Amino acid sequence: MAPEYGATMGYFPIDKQTIDYLKLTGRNAGEIELIEKYLREQGMFVKHDGSQADPVYSGDIMNLDLASIQPSLSGPKRPHDRVDMAKLPSDFKAGLSAKVGFKGYGLEDKDLNKSVNIKYEGKDYELKHGSVVIAAITSCTNTSNPDVMLAAGLVAKKAVAKGLTVNPYIKTTLSPGSGVVKDYFHHAGV
Repeated sequence: MAPEYGATMGYFPIDKQTIDYLKLTGRNAGEIELIEKYLREQGMFVKHDGSQADPVYSGDIMNLDLASIQPSLSGPKRPHDRVDMAKLPSDFKAGLSAKVGFKGYGLEDKDLNKSVNIKYEGKDYELKHGSVVIAAITSCTNTSNPDVMLAAGLVAKKAVAKGLTVNPYIKTTLSPGSGVVKDYFHHAGV
């Protein structure tokens, strides 16, 4: 899945970078050789050196006005559901009392403003619907995209430098789809 851009699947040309990725992520050399040979035999291996025409996937051309793009989140229950950031507060509140389903939690009106007090490390805190209890940098489809993961790490690092803090009861975590992401962060000093 690719919830970052609202797709269930992404297609891309297979090229030398793909083979390099397989090598860098510890794949078996024999399997890599077989994959590359198969792709070349099927005419699916792309060289970007001018020796072959770029593949044509569609004759359709899409125009996109970048100013029309709005920030969004995925969820709240399924990663492929999209919520416009501007509509997040109203969407969240509506989902609390909506019929149980992909966005609905089915709470009764009397339960909408419920809260609970917790004691954590000797201090009292109030939790209510919408309270943040986990803050994570995660990657599933972006594990192999160091630019995106490093950008997330840099945003987090700069936010902390500017004074962002989290309550101690909030679980903060780096949850990459691959251990190589931790190496990106370590080598980049983030």
